[in-house]
Amino acid sequence: MSVSTSVSAIFINHSDYLPSILNLLNSLEKNNKNNKNNKIAIITDENVLSPYAQPLHDKLVTAGFVAKIFSFASGDNHKTRQTKELIEDQMFAQNFGRDTIVLAVGGGVVTDLAGFIAATFCRGIPYINLPTSLLAMVDASIGGKNGVNIPAGKNLIGTIYQPRGVLIDTKNLKTLPLCELKNGIVEMIKNGLVASAQYFDYLEKNYKKIITLDDHTITQAIHWSCEIKREIVEEDELENGKRRLLNLGHTVGHALEKISNFTLSHGEAVALGILTECHMAVQLKELDAKVLNRILKIFRDYALPLTFPNVPQLDAILDAMILDKKSLQGMARFVVIKEIGTPIAYEGAYCRNIEKNIIKDSLLWIKNDLLSDKSTKY
Repeated sequence: MSVSTSVSAIFINHSDYLPSILNLLNSLEKNNKNNKNNKIAIITDENVLSPYAQPLHDKLVTAGFVAKIFSFASGDNHKTRQTKELIEDQMFAQNFGRDTIVLAVGGGVVTDLAGFIAATFCRGIPYINLPTSLLAMVDASIGGKNGVNIPAGKNLIGTIYQPRGVLIDTKNLKTLPLCELKNGIVEMIKNGLVASAQYFDYLEKNYKKIITLDDHTITQAIHWSCEIKREIVEEDELENGKRRLLNLGHTVGHALEKISNFTLSHGEAVALGILTECHMAVQLKELDAKVLNRILKIFRDYALPLTFPNVPQLDAILDAMILDKKSLQGMARFVVIKEIGTPIAYEGAYCRNIEKNIIKDSLLWIKNDLLSDKSTKY
């Protein structure tokens, strides 16, 4: 199964990456006759080095390519400028230059970092994403966003630079820890909330099959999610409007990740963010409380922990949100939906400022009432 897109080619369920990689490499060489006999830089982290990156490296070398692995310590706290600089220096030391093609093998941290390296190395070289986590398959590897975390916040330094291909093998999910699987499911739910009530229904009705990785169901769910994101990105690649919809839950979610020093997983943080921001929409009388409870139920069906981090002052969360990418004039802005699958356009901005007291009330609801009976009787 494949998704046709001008942003990037997405192939789903390829049991062997090599034929698809070779096709992409041949296509790149035809389009750039000055760059023959490309060197392959495989960028990965220590978690996927042995099971995925090393076997791929060996196959490429056997096929006659010059390929090297550049690995770094796993985890979001290693997605930094320092790691980027270290890998770039290693690549130059190994005589990699303008004739390099990057293969990003790993989860979202790897694809974010490798994409940023590809965008700036020798002022831009091609790269291909080979996502190994569900989060990377449905979100991080698609759309060209890349970057690193800095002390001020998450993903604040980076570019939008499209991969030449995204190769997805759903069999990789069989080795994924359940907590990592849930990270990706949250992004799939988010895509349904902002773009497709039908897709949300599918995730709702098939949660048992999805969480147990039924082949047909998970493949269909991934394909559908990729298609939703592709359509939005192709309409607004540089995030001047509609692409902001993909940030539902991320204004609050990224702030929670930052203040927890990334001990809170991305999926759990975004789930809490979605609930917080939809609670704001209820306070604004844009969203019915019954819809909020339906959203809460699907997160519970997928057994998301939904544990609010220990934060002495809510103002710390508000301060962390100020540097969100949607912020304007020092004020955080939020995506608002009025129904599942129906966002509010706000004259093409697709987000709006919300009063501080409403934000605080919603954060208090998440912090104090979410795990109590009150949360189902809003």
